[in-house]
Amino acid sequence: MERLIASSVYPAGQIFHSPNEAGEQLFVLRSGRVRIYKLSPEGRALTLMVLEPLTLFGEMTLVGQWLHDTFAEAMTECVIGVIGRETLRRILEQHPLVAIAFMELMGQRLRTMENKLADIAFKNVPQRLATVLLNLAGVPAGQGQTPIPPSVVRYTHQQLAEMIGSYRETVTKAIGELREAGVIRIEDDAISLTDVDQLQRLAHR
Repeated sequence: MERLIASSVYPAGQIFHSPNEAGEQLFVLRSGRVRIYKLSPEGRALTLMVLEPLTLFGEMTLVGQWLHDTFAEAMTECVIGVIGRETLRRILEQHPLVAIAFMELMGQRLRTMENKLADIAFKNVPQRLATVLLNLAGVPAGQGQTPIPPSVVRYTHQQLAEMIGSYRETVTKAIGELREAGVIRIEDDAISLTDVDQLQRLAHR
């Protein structure tokens, strides 16, 4: 597959696919960050996933009618590899282990969407914010306090609001409350999780 993938550098803000657009390619995220999101008719965004390297996106073009139902946008400068849909389908037909890996990826994405839907339905904003900060920092479920506080690359309050299905003003208030409680520390380019245990208790309450 590596020999068949052509990579290029794309700037922040680059849109790789949009809803109802025919999917002719699968994308490989080699560096940078990409968000997958939907827009309401009023233009309000809901970020479904923030992808970090090394991973794939655009995989839904392999099933159904090969139409995208989300936006994929570069959050930072990215290096993206591209492989054609038909080329990839031939690879999957010839290499069952690769096909199984794609099925596992799609299963993981489905579980992520189900968990996000449950969070929006059943958790309040501070709980959802705690969950997304732990996920972005890569803290495994159940992990206790660590000697070095994990950190999250700085996101704007608007970006965090779009990740948890809330409004910027509400997220700003929740961040202030977490900061005052000593759970997080705001630095120039990162949010440090200074009390992982308390964040996990909040996220799983």
